[in-house]
Amino acid sequence: MTLSQLTRSQRAVIRTLPEDFDLTSKLIEQGFALRTEITLAHKAPFNGPLAFHLHGTKLCLAPSIAQQIGIEIV
Repeated sequence: MTLSQLTRSQRAVIRTLPEDFDLTSKLIEQGFALRTEITLAHKAPFNGPLAFHLHGTKLCLAPSIAQQIGIEIV
């Protein structure tokens, strides 16, 4: 399952990150690290960005990036 498939307020843990090293580095800097608990705050309409809660803050990702991050439901 990927972050883009997460439903609102559903809790998950990040299990895999994208294979692209540069993208993975940027995600880790933002807090999207392995074994991090994450929840979906909301989805923007018309395939817009996805907002996630992690580490006590809210961060947004494009759906194309969220599809590359593997998760496990908690």
